[in-house]
Amino acid sequence: MGFNGKSLISVGVILFIFQIVNFISIETITPELERAQVLAAIASLIIILIGFLFKQFQPIAGEKSVLKGENKFLFDRKMPDEVIDELAWGSEAILTSTAAAAILIHNDGVNILRRGIITSSNDFKPGETCLRSIKDMKLISLANTKFYPGRDEFYNFCAEIPSILVVPINNKAFILIGGWSAKCFTKSDEKWINNWSKKINNIFSKNKI
Repeated sequence: MGFNGKSLISVGVILFIFQIVNFISIETITPELERAQVLAAIASLIIILIGFLFKQFQPIAGEKSVLKGENKFLFDRKMPDEVIDELAWGSEAILTSTAAAAILIHNDGVNILRRGIITSSNDFKPGETCLRSIKDMKLISLANTKFYPGRDEFYNFCAEIPSILVVPINNKAFILIGGWSAKCFTKSDEKWINNWSKKINNIFSKNKI
């Protein structure tokens, strides 16, 4: 079992119970003992409080979903080798080092790369969410698509995908990443992918894409 907020709460509660039992079992109570008991109780309560805070700020990922589709790697063979190599390397890194299940890279109306769990259709077209991301040049994180009213936009990307990142590359291109479960992407994941998108933009500019 991993160390988490629940573990801290459990430890704090056990220590608090132990000090109460110990206090009850003592026949003679001295001022020194009273001070020690108060300090022990305060320490136990602080541990419990830290556990609750840790639990509150720690992302809770949902269970891994069963996604419909096949594991494939499709890309536009008309792209220069330098671009293909970079997109192949980056997409593989994301799929193996994060909780990503599917990746799509869209450029100027064309899906130039699809990797991971892929639906039979390649008819994905950007909707309001994706267009807003490239317009504002800001990463959009949908931690739980179940509660997102515009989730139908991503049906042809990967049906019933639990979480999504939309990462802009430039004003006509973006990276779409779907996660295996809700709340599965960390801030570190977002930062790394966002930095990679800037590298892609430089390569696109160099190759006049």
